[in-house]
Amino acid sequence: MKPRWMCGAVVAVAWAGSATASEMVTATLVGGSRVTAPLLRRNDDGVVLDLGFDVLQIPAKKLLDVRSEESAVPADGDHEHDIFRTARLEAREVPELVKRFGEAVVMVRNPGGLGTGFLISRDGHLVTNYHVVENNTRLQVTLFRKTDKGFEKNEFRKVRIVALQPLRDLAILQLDPDETQGKLPEPVVLNDRDDLRVGDLVFAIGNPAGLERSVTQGIVSSTTRTIDQMRLIQTDAAINPGNSGGPIFNARGEVVAVACAGAAVFEGLAFGIPANELIDFLVHRDTYPYDESQPQNGVTYLPPPFQPGLPAEGVKSLIPTP
Repeated sequence: MKPRWMCGAVVAVAWAGSATASEMVTATLVGGSRVTAPLLRRNDDGVVLDLGFDVLQIPAKKLLDVRSEESAVPADGDHEHDIFRTARLEAREVPELVKRFGEAVVMVRNPGGLGTGFLISRDGHLVTNYHVVENNTRLQVTLFRKTDKGFEKNEFRKVRIVALQPLRDLAILQLDPDETQGKLPEPVVLNDRDDLRVGDLVFAIGNPAGLERSVTQGIVSSTTRTIDQMRLIQTDAAINPGNSGGPIFNARGEVVAVACAGAAVFEGLAFGIPANELIDFLVHRDTYPYDESQPQNGVTYLPPPFQPGLPAEGVKSLIPTP
């Protein structure tokens, strides 16, 4: 009996005859479920696994990962990198990932509006968009902590601006340890492998229009979208004003992008700054220190002293005049 592909579902059909020895693989499905079995076939449509008396067909859009048992890479433990951490986590259901990392997502307020941010260290460092804090020095961060009676708001008003990168629309803030008293939730984990693929499941947590802790889900539409000379991740997960600066997670719960823009007139069109750009900013943050005398920018770029062809005042031109 020939295997049949059914769109949008994982199905098993009877397989006549005995299967030959095949490569043993572990298939991770969207949502975190795993199946380990001999691999009969793999192509752009998906995979076919031998379960003995049955054959399991898994469509490509339901697959998160397929790895050989011999070369399978296990989930790595946390790798500390100064003020942030990276790891390869196990795939899980989205509600479980939201429960684990949702408390690390905060609301960032300035006198003129609000955005989202997320904790990256136990020392109170957090990331948001530059445009969320642009031209503001008085910031307030709201943390949402799970209690027996629901979520409790913790307000922090002593917020220090650590570094700004306006060209990448990124900012690093830090909460005051006297206010936090070491009582911060688990920080997020950053993805440093740059392995995001078109079609991968992603979800965002943020505060669109001030609606706290909103979760939206979608897929990756493009990993190489370029806008204003910036490489961005495109997704159809809903990103609205207030989501700016919030994390975009993959199906493992790793931050793969920082939400930065959504189209006001189109649905399913949103963008995020890739995690590798964020990591580069974090590693080289000393290059973009915040200067209180220049609150609009972490780095001051001086204009050239004169335009080409026009000598500066008081300098004799070496170019002969006709």
